[in-house]
Parts: sequence; structure tokens; C-alpha cells
Amino acid sequence: MNTLLHPGYLLAAGNRNPNLQNRLGRHMASAFRRFQDSWNSLLPDPFLRDGGRYRLRRYSVFTWQRGRLTRLPHEPHYQSSYHNAVHGGFNRHFRGWLPTTVSNPVFHEILHWCFGRISPDGGDWRIQAHQFRVVARPGQEGRPTPEGVHKDGADYILIMLLDRHNVVGGVTHVYDNAMQPLDSCTLSQAGDLLLVNDHRVYHGVTPILPAESGKPAWRDVLVLTFHRSGR
Repeated sequence: MNTLLHPGYLLAAGNRNPNLQNRLGRHMASAFRRFQDSWNSLLPDPFLRDGGRYRLRRYSVFTWQRGRLTRLPHEPHYQSSYHNAVHGGFNRHFRGWLPTTVSNPVFHEILHWCFGRISPDGGDWRIQAHQFRVVARPGQEGRPTPEGVHKDGADYILIMLLDRHNVVGGVTHVYDNAMQPLDSCTLSQAGDLLLVNDHRVYHGVTPILPAESGKPAWRDVLVLTFHRSGR
């Protein structure tokens, strides 16, 4: 059974981990460390309407045509207010991905893994690629999904953990279209991931706080939204 059709998600974390994490860790370890390190180059998100200063990010857009990745000219990020009641309805301008991050073989391995599950027969796709770092401080939580439980207005979404340092919280929840809970899990190891069919499920992540006060605390995540061309 295709889990992306029913129930509409693939959660691969801990003992539910697929072979992707093993491949990245064993055969691409050096490249994976460089990919993780690129999160240190993220810049503050100036568009948080709750007044927070807890999120850093970079954003770029790509096409995937017959297995070929092409980076599009840089553009602002836009979501409708219907899909993002907090930060939707206006253009948000973020710095793009660094060229060394785009060319890292880990990024391409992740894409091939995703398309092997969402579109094994190929097709043309648009990919919105987000690098997020959410920071927590004593008395100031970090909010991975400030918009709450939501859909992104895509066909499929990948949420993949790259690093989690000195953090408590950050529990991922999945709900069906009737908002009945389907699953929950804490992405805790680099490579843990959730791949969802955005038409069939909602998702959200609880806030994070420092596990040990006075020490830096952050959660690094890769988010890819996949949009089938022509829709």
C-alpha cells in the first residue's frame, strides 16, 4: 500500500527510519556534514508577525524535469492567507541558498529519494526549498510552525531534521482532513523525516525551549514543498 495515498504520510524517525539516513550517514558522511554546516549561514527572518526573533532561513526555488534539477531566478516567497493565516498574503524576501549547498550531493540524494516515492514515473515539478533554524532562549520559545497546524498548499511536503541541539519540545503531529490525530513523533536524529501528501493530511510542530538554560538551543530543518507543474 502507498502510505502517501492512505493514510497520506510517511514518518521515518527512530525505529521507523528508511535507508536514506543510513546511506547519508555511511556513504556520504563528509558531504552530509557540509550540508548540515550550511545551516550556520542562515539569516534572520524579518517577517515574523508575532514579533519573535527565533527563526533564521534561506529560500530558493527549483524545477525538476525528467530527473534534472534547475535553479530558477530568485523570487520572493508567497503563500495565500488561506494556507497561512499568520504570514500569508504578501511577498516575503529571503536570501537564496548558497551555491555550495545546491551542489552538495546530499541535496540531490534527498530529492531522488523523495521523487522515488511521490513520482516514480517522473513528471515536471516545482520545488520550494527552505532552510530553517528555529532558536530557543530561556523564557522565549521557538516556534517551528507559528501558523499552527496547517497545510502548505502544495502536493507533497518533506520535513527533514538536520540538527537538534539542547532542545526540548518540537513534537511533530499529523492529522487527517477531519482534524483527527493520526500520528506524532519527535524528529530527534539527523535524517529523521516526515513526507506528507498535503491534500490528505495536516501537520504541525510544537514549540521548543532550551533543555539546559544558559546554553544555545536550536532546531535545524529542511523543508521542501513539491508542486506538480500544470496544476
